[in-house]
Amino acid sequence: MEFKKNVMALAVGSAVCLLNTAWAADPAGSMELAPITVTGEKIDRTLEQTQSSVVVVTEQQLREKADQDLVDVFARTPGVYSQAGNENWGIRGVPVSGFDDQGPATLNGAVSVFVDGAVQPNRALTFSPQNLWDAEQVEVFLGPQSTTQGRNSLAGAVVIQTRNPTFTPSLSAQTSVGSYGERGAAVAGGGAIVDERIAGRIAVDYQAGDGYIDNVARNDDGNPNRTSNARGKLLILPNEDLEVLLTYAHNEHRQGDNSVMRDGDRVRYYKMSSNTQAFDNLKQDTVSAKLDYRLNDDWSLTSLTANTRSDYSARLDFDQTAIDNQVILRTQDGDLFSQELRLNYSADTVKSFVGAYYGHNTNNFHDRLLFDDELFGTAKGDTTIENKALFGEINWTFVPRWTLVTGLRYDHESNVTDIQQDDFSSAGKLSKSFNALLPKLGVDYELAEGQYLGFMAQKGYRGGGVNVRAGGGHEAYDPEYTTNYELSYRGAFLDKTLRVRANAYYTDWKDQQVSVLDPDTEFAHIFNAGRSDIKGLEAFIEKDFTEQLTLNLGAAVTHGTYKDFVTGDGRDMSGEDFLYSPKYKVSLGATYRWNERLTLNTDVVYQSTSPSEYEFDAAGQVTGERRSDNYWLANFNSEYKLTRNIALSGFVKNAFDKQYITNNRGGDILDAGAPRTVGVALRYDL
Repeated sequence: MEFKKNVMALAVGSAVCLLNTAWAADPAGSMELAPITVTGEKIDRTLEQTQSSVVVVTEQQLREKADQDLVDVFARTPGVYSQAGNENWGIRGVPVSGFDDQGPATLNGAVSVFVDGAVQPNRALTFSPQNLWDAEQVEVFLGPQSTTQGRNSLAGAVVIQTRNPTFTPSLSAQTSVGSYGERGAAVAGGGAIVDERIAGRIAVDYQAGDGYIDNVARNDDGNPNRTSNARGKLLILPNEDLEVLLTYAHNEHRQGDNSVMRDGDRVRYYKMSSNTQAFDNLKQDTVSAKLDYRLNDDWSLTSLTANTRSDYSARLDFDQTAIDNQVILRTQDGDLFSQELRLNYSADTVKSFVGAYYGHNTNNFHDRLLFDDELFGTAKGDTTIENKALFGEINWTFVPRWTLVTGLRYDHESNVTDIQQDDFSSAGKLSKSFNALLPKLGVDYELAEGQYLGFMAQKGYRGGGVNVRAGGGHEAYDPEYTTNYELSYRGAFLDKTLRVRANAYYTDWKDQQVSVLDPDTEFAHIFNAGRSDIKGLEAFIEKDFTEQLTLNLGAAVTHGTYKDFVTGDGRDMSGEDFLYSPKYKVSLGATYRWNERLTLNTDVVYQSTSPSEYEFDAAGQVTGERRSDNYWLANFNSEYKLTRNIALSGFVKNAFDKQYITNNRGGDILDAGAPRTVGVALRYDL
């Protein structure tokens, strides 16, 4: 209890962004502060001028903290919870797939992830770890981004920007090894192809490991994994007013089973028992073209075209034991096309844009259930979603120190789902369409130089759809809506060596989509809950004590509850907390730059317990709950420059080898956090 009081007190006086400055070294080795620009909301702002609750991680911070993928970033980010392997994560207590999670075949989600402007398929968010080699900046937006980003941004958005080509030659290469058979290699570089006209950049990386899960039935590794990524970029400057950026990216990820088992009352950490060599495999190819055309000093046009094709396949142990021979074979083919066109205006007192968006998303799925190698049942079909939108935003400094922020989006979405076969339910074709008007309105006041106070109200929205899970009846469900009210503060003190950010919010959620298992059939059905709400605070303080030492402290308090929710089969969860949502998360960090060669970094993270599953009596009332573990984790990283161009680095994650459960669902299959992992890397930079 005392700890919770201390966390609340700490959070009230703290702030909400991971870092709002970056360190840059001049040739003499001294340090100076460089401002960070937030780009994900389509109007470039400095971090201190950004009202939204956003966590920004720069390229240097990714390197100092040995972040290999988004899982590492989420692990220490206040307001974000995650599980090992990225299979379940969420923002402000809301799972990335939403509470109506329909598995890998769904095209709907509650959080969007963009890489170089291209939105990622939903399956990639819960399966691929999103590798960050050659990433320039990661922006994690906490809270609704529906007005700016559109569909699947009800709870937030993640914007990843990788390094673009320049006309200056560059080359980086890295090789690494670690515990549990981890090994990897990566290279990135580029430069001018035609002086001052065409530049290119290529980045390639490969990571593999045996995983820390042992399959005791097969006497082999339960979760071997490998990830490979290749990206090429071409920057073309036909004239001084036009900039063309072409990108091609190929990604592959394969992994096994990431669960552990319970034997009676004892958890067998990092052990599982399965007679199936399970795997998930995802391949995707993305091509995109971004054009920026300067009309004059104030006006410009931006066009972003992207297309992603994905190929997903899996073999899963249906019974998740070594007793029965029950296997699921799964294949999916997806295509995601988007086109956005924006007219931008930027002057001294007004910054704005108006745009149009078109998206076309398809997924063909085919699942087969085999008992003793004999086909038991099949489910297959396809979903097509078309999304059209008109949107815009105006930031107007109407008098000195006062800025009005107003935005509006009209969104139209159509969903056609054709279930050609479902041996566990019934086939059928359904078509639904939805419209939404999504406003946002806010004001920002500059209290003094470098001190900002803001208030924002905005609408969040996620379209309805059709239940695509096998055996679920394939009923259609309605859209869900949120209204979010948010108060923000951003300030800097002591010659900007002390930086503070905080966001307090209240979210009112209507017609919430929730997936509930039928206790008789064990199939999932979708319901629109009567109402829910989320109250919370995200905060962060950062202090530079010297040019060498920086300390940071972040905290989040998140409280999401079902206010009025009775499922279609009579179970009443009204008044209960959101599943999987921890109430508290705290991150303490320190970076010490001993000299020009040696950098030391540490992070300590606390995450509180959360409900994994509710238990009901015959009348449908909650009688108990299963909860995940709370935990403290400590991580250490260091880098030593052997020469001007060569650096040796090492990391230890979960240094004290804490064992903890992240999803304490019923039955004998659980999810556990990763054990202690150790790795070293050798890096060359031109």
